[in-house]
Amino acid sequence: MSNFRYIDGNPHHWHPDHSVQIKEIEQMNKMKMALFVNHKMNFQDFLQKMNRRTELMLALKKIFEDVGIKYHLLPQE
Repeated sequence: MSNFRYIDGNPHHWHPDHSVQIKEIEQMNKMKMALFVNHKMNFQDFLQKMNRRTELMLALKKIFEDVGIKYHLLPQE
């Protein structure tokens, strides 16, 4: 997908082989999707891993806003 410039633009953080799957469409106005990505990092550094995932989620939120899709994060603990 060409809209994943964040992943493609950060090759030192992410492998370029990512995929998006549409899991479910509810009542013609809700869509559940899954994004599968691969980190390029030492998995022992949990804080860095979580920071990169947060940056990815914020980039996805911006992409959704740019194309007019309302995106709501689930409540976080």
